[in-house]
Amino acid sequence: MNNFNLIGLYEKAMPAFFTWEERLAFVKYAGFDFLEMSIDETDERLSRVYSAGQVTEEINEAIKKSGIPILTMCLSGNRRFPVGSKDKDIREKGIELIKGAILLAVEVGIRIIQLAGYDEYYNESDQITQDLFYDSLKECVDFTSRYSVMLAIETMDTDLMGSISNIMKYIRKINSPWLNIYPDIGNLSSRKVSIKEDFFEGREHIVAIHLKDTRENEFRRVGFGDGVVDFRSFFKILAEINYKGPFVVEMWSDDDLTYIAEVKKAREFLLAELNESRTEQKDKVEQMYKIN
Repeated sequence: MNNFNLIGLYEKAMPAFFTWEERLAFVKYAGFDFLEMSIDETDERLSRVYSAGQVTEEINEAIKKSGIPILTMCLSGNRRFPVGSKDKDIREKGIELIKGAILLAVEVGIRIIQLAGYDEYYNESDQITQDLFYDSLKECVDFTSRYSVMLAIETMDTDLMGSISNIMKYIRKINSPWLNIYPDIGNLSSRKVSIKEDFFEGREHIVAIHLKDTRENEFRRVGFGDGVVDFRSFFKILAEINYKGPFVVEMWSDDDLTYIAEVKKAREFLLAELNESRTEQKDKVEQMYKIN
């Protein structure tokens, strides 16, 4: 996409029935640098964590053939098995899911696992679930440090992890190089968080960024340019904090084979916004130092 940041494509931008070879070929054809794997709440995707051997062999063959890596994983399956649950069985399943995802990451070369910042999702959150979430997260960070796989908490659509500043409380408390932040600019914009203030607070811990457009209380399937996200201003903020990490474009095809046109359109839109932000910054700097 540009000289500094790699840009990946979220797996759900493609039909679920694609093979791994077809997914990576799609990513390459659409002009992206890597794929972000999804491990969501469905049995099919959850099974990947527990299906070593043949599954990872297929993935690695597809990577080798296409030349497209899988660098990140979106682990949203903990909505089903939240690690802050008061139900011990559910909580332990959630912890095992994260640990299994770490081992899968090692096998296929994934560098960053995005964690959903939910202590609870379908049940009520309170101080007990938040304390359990912290204890579980600490256990998972201790585990991942053995394998050098980064865990990064996503900014969510709830108060607990609804901003970078909120996540930083956990980052500071756990204090590990293997726990960082994976912000979602769409979620933050929809919640009307102060983007510049938030990103400056967590700038040393941001390891990847989800790009999507949103509206107030509408967090998915908003076309790029149709929502409230000011991408041009956002890219200027990233330049100020010298962010050089990857982007991932988050989209949902809902198994529509014609959706590739929307994927390519999204890439072109973001590239244009990024280039315009750089041009405006350059003009501003030149104007500041212009000698009359």
